[in-house]
Amino acid sequence: MEEALLAQAAERVAAQDYAAARGVAEEAVHRIWDRLHLGKWSEVDVVWRQRFARACHLLAQVQAATSDAPTAIRTLDTGLLMAGPYGHDLHAMMESLIETLPRDETLVEQDAPKRQCVRSREHVALYPLPAQATIIECISPPSMTVFRERYMRPHRPVVIRGAMDHWPAMGLDGAQRGWSNLQYLKRVAGMRTVPIEIGSSYLEDDWSQTLMPLSQFIDEHITTPGANTGYLAQHALFEQIPPLRRDICVPDYCALPASDDDDEDDDDEVVVNAWFGPANTISPLHFDPAHNLLCQVVGRKYLRLYTPDAQLYAVEGLLSNTSQVKVENVDADAFPAFLHVPYLECTLHPGDMLYLPPRFWHFVQSLDVSFSVSCWFARPTSP
Repeated sequence: MEEALLAQAAERVAAQDYAAARGVAEEAVHRIWDRLHLGKWSEVDVVWRQRFARACHLLAQVQAATSDAPTAIRTLDTGLLMAGPYGHDLHAMMESLIETLPRDETLVEQDAPKRQCVRSREHVALYPLPAQATIIECISPPSMTVFRERYMRPHRPVVIRGAMDHWPAMGLDGAQRGWSNLQYLKRVAGMRTVPIEIGSSYLEDDWSQTLMPLSQFIDEHITTPGANTGYLAQHALFEQIPPLRRDICVPDYCALPASDDDDEDDDDEVVVNAWFGPANTISPLHFDPAHNLLCQVVGRKYLRLYTPDAQLYAVEGLLSNTSQVKVENVDADAFPAFLHVPYLECTLHPGDMLYLPPRFWHFVQSLDVSFSVSCWFARPTSP
């Protein structure tokens, strides 16, 4: 049924019968959307993601042909979000559409962020506990060999300062492309639809997800944040919006293999995600499977780290990589041993890059409006 709808829509678009094509394409989008949401997302056949991309592409062609470019852009973004790597045609059409839109060249200028060349090992002990805290070592950018031998191989966390100064996103060569300039983000990506988490934490009952234009997210959750926290979290923003991808650089350290047995020239993908939100966004205590470089572009973030062997009351089931403990409000009666587990901590400032080894537990809280980029690389083949 869905394949027949796609064929009908394609025929009518080719014939420029846009009135008839619209209804067929919309029906295809709705039907395939429902199929994508049956069962677990991880078990969805890629065929349905490919079909959804085709349906969105056809519907967007109708919308663009009838002078509704903003709606076409939203349709393409929905297709990109659901289709993932199967949305190549959507990217091409998106670029063409955006080129047709009027450009607002009047950016609001902001002073480039001023940074000290040398900082003390400043940290913010937001949640002091009886256990002994250790400040994570801070260094200037090491050579690839030093990083591999002293930090990556022994799985030793470290903060690297000054390795991002050349990123246009930092705005050190001028504020126009700096991500602290919200008007720049709005101009480049304001019309683009992005997934937003609403609520204090994905462990809480009040947590939900929604889609909205980036400009709306900035207005409602960054410029004038309300009672419900909004967070653009762990999203492949740079695949979706290539102009923002050109504002960053994947660190060279991500080219290093997980071990000497791995081929340095293999095709291991570096997974790059964006984290953008107001002050006080929280990522609960959890661990990830890959090596990670967390790059702080805007604002400050406090992080607390625990070693992989720490007993931290993991949630049972699908969220077994997440602790039941709320670091920001520890229930000492329910989790008494947690109070005595040693930890590492740091506060990341703009331009800082934290190396997080695989399976290190970490809690994260933003102290300001914050924009971070995470780079997962060299995923170990086994825990």
